[in-house]
Amino acid sequence: MAPSRRKGVSKAAAAAAARRQWKVGDLVLAKVKGFPAWPAKVGEPESLGFAADWKKVVVHFFGTKPEQM
Repeated sequence: MAPSRRKGVSKAAAAAAARRQWKVGDLVLAKVKGFPAWPAKVGEPESLGFAADWKKVVVHFFGTKPEQM
């Protein structure tokens, strides 16, 4: 039996492509498990004391307590 062909891109490649398209200050709809999608603003991880990670995007949700962003 021939090996099956993959359809589409891998999850890691899709995450990397998604991370590259967001820039600091962009308005996005962000989702956290267990909550609905909510408007948010992309921020810099270094300004909040986090290390940069290509798999994750730091966001500040609108309607929450104001932070340093």
